[in-house]
Amino acid sequence: MPPEFVDLEAAGLGHLAGRVRAAALAPNWRTVLAVDALVGVVGIVVGVLVAAWWLVWPGAVIAGLGVLYVLAVGRRFLQWRWIRRQVGLD
Repeated sequence: MPPEFVDLEAAGLGHLAGRVRAAALAPNWRTVLAVDALVGVVGIVVGVLVAAWWLVWPGAVIAGLGVLYVLAVGRRFLQWRWIRRQVGLD
């Protein structure tokens, strides 16, 4: 059971303590990131469909942006996992 209050100053996060989002400390943080990654996956699918039925270059751009979005969510996953370990939640 996670604590109700997390002391970010005592967690040793340094200058990052003021930038920690509440979602990173939520019990359903993996679900939050999974839904966020789904946005990027939809972008990839839309890009592939546009490339298949309309023009290749706009579809490739849309799909590329979807891939970048999924990669950004993956980076956020690593950050949030590190933060949770620092404060003793995982």
